[in-house]
Amino acid sequence: MRESSSALRALDGVEVVEAGPASKVLDLLDGVDAVVLVDAVRTSDGGRQPGELVRAEAGPSGLPAAIGSSLSSHGFGVADAVALAAALGRMPRVVFFGVEAAGVTMGQRLSPEVENALPQLVARIVEEAAALAEDREP
Repeated sequence: MRESSSALRALDGVEVVEAGPASKVLDLLDGVDAVVLVDAVRTSDGGRQPGELVRAEAGPSGLPAAIGSSLSSHGFGVADAVALAAALGRMPRVVFFGVEAAGVTMGQRLSPEVENALPQLVARIVEEAAALAEDREP
């Protein structure tokens, strides 16, 4: 993962930030051109397999409902933060990448499916960030 962080930091105009609780995401969405958000997702109907990657772009009202439910223990997840930013008019271009979680028990290690999906997830994040950085160049 350190290699991916280095690859992202090497891109002009890209900053890597670990947001922590989703409530901090709202501040990170203010005053920027574009954001790539990454989080675990969990589909309530079991429509995706553990380790499955998801990519979505936020629209005028936030992220699509198909992203899945919040995994936050505080009841306020990334999708909620993006929806609030949209409602407040503080919405940059938001691209979301998620990986379907197998389980979300506190202290539980990553499942083999999620662990196996990480290299592809990282590659897609770096690719997306590079494209966004290129789009903003004059």
